[in-house]
Amino acid sequence: MKSPIFYKFNVSPENNLRLDKLIANQLPEYSRSRIQHWIKAGCILLNGEKCLPKDIIKEYASIEVMIDESVTLDIEAQNIPLDVIYEDNDIIIVNKKSSMVTHTAVGNFSNTLQNGLLYRYPELRYVPRAGIIHRLDKQTSGILIIARNLKSQHYLFNLMQTRSIKKQYLCIVSGVVSTDMTIDKPIGRHPVNRKKMTTRDDGKNAKSIVRVIETFDNSTLLNIEIITGRTHQIRVHLSSKGFPVFGDKFYGFKNSRFIKNDKIIDFLKNYDGFALHSCYIKFIHPTTNKDFEIECLPGHSFNVIKSLLSEEKNECTN
Repeated sequence: MKSPIFYKFNVSPENNLRLDKLIANQLPEYSRSRIQHWIKAGCILLNGEKCLPKDIIKEYASIEVMIDESVTLDIEAQNIPLDVIYEDNDIIIVNKKSSMVTHTAVGNFSNTLQNGLLYRYPELRYVPRAGIIHRLDKQTSGILIIARNLKSQHYLFNLMQTRSIKKQYLCIVSGVVSTDMTIDKPIGRHPVNRKKMTTRDDGKNAKSIVRVIETFDNSTLLNIEIITGRTHQIRVHLSSKGFPVFGDKFYGFKNSRFIKNDKIIDFLKNYDGFALHSCYIKFIHPTTNKDFEIECLPGHSFNVIKSLLSEEKNECTN
């Protein structure tokens, strides 16, 4: 092997799926046949031990992937416009637009950020996940870190695992949040809707620090720092407190709460996103070993929502 372990993740039991299928779901940019070959060749370990493609796991398990650095991804490069706000020889920082999917997945192998990165930076074909270190939900916009080489990716993965990357978001929620708060509630898979997450005692530890920036008549602009990075964390945590993200109907947002504001109701008729934006990231740069931080302002739709809510607030006070 020319490279060390460059990818490590956990998988959980799911409908008695074979191990090769579970791993393929985690690494959709590689074909299932290739994953089967790697398992048989001992390049993929289950809890530190060799395994078989047909193995069925019964509890949470650790997967380690060791692959030669000459291996390329099995997905298409596409000429998709990307908003790159910083790049050097080791990292790329992208401002992902709302409505763009971050990674390819089963049934969705085109028009993702990953496809666009491979076109603009062909060298990323030799980096797992095209160098993408973390993900944002489809309708969440903002900062994403891309590792430009295997060394940087391994380093940044370690920062993620040790929670050494500071991440902040701007968010507009339905309802008035009266004070700053810390939400420390474990998050796990919803017992009925498997596409949904929920707070539950047997979930994974999850912590969000919520700071109030501005209150409106029936909503609030927040800054949120996530200490952990669970799936849908901000959306789930805020919804659990009765403050769903503006536009996020999956976790409880209702248009009817703004029925008295015609302009907002008209806006919502054609709005299929939600007001959540990754605005700030800080970490130690993999090469300079110095603090690297970058900010990114939210886009047009977010600002329109804020403007309409500010207008409503001003009308109420006049």
